[in-house]
Amino acid sequence: MEVVYPRLSFDLDRDVFVVWLRWVSLERPPSPEAPPSQGIRVELQLNRNAVLGPTIAYRRELEPAPRLYRVPRSRCAEVLRVAARRGVLDVQLIIHGSIANAPYAALYHVRDDDAELTEMPGTPLLQVQPSTPGDRWHVAGQANLRVQLELVERKRLRVLA
Repeated sequence: MEVVYPRLSFDLDRDVFVVWLRWVSLERPPSPEAPPSQGIRVELQLNRNAVLGPTIAYRRELEPAPRLYRVPRSRCAEVLRVAARRGVLDVQLIIHGSIANAPYAALYHVRDDDAELTEMPGTPLLQVQPSTPGDRWHVAGQANLRVQLELVERKRLRVLA
């Protein structure tokens, strides 16, 4: 028997990982106790290397609209090049939030990213929305995925005159 993982083809020049965060308040009315400091902590790890975060998105930033966080290309490329040697990549999306909201995070693999987007079309690679409190005041959740990694390398030819 052989375990087969889905294949992820990643172009270091054109592709980016994007984390989409949404805040859904379950309180009616919203908590008067320091709501501006409430938020969601999010982290993205590739082969146990943090490439995004841990960073906090505060309620005041998320209530008007969902928020997108793009993983820095240089850090991502560094981790992916090392992972490509083995051909396997472990992806982990982690969030922590308050039980007064339904924190939701989704990870997308995007090619030719339009930095102006605020909504992501399509199905995410990973998504996390914890429903069980980690303790009395917080929820925590994580989603994991192992993929076969294939890096798309572009050959650049130089014309000599």
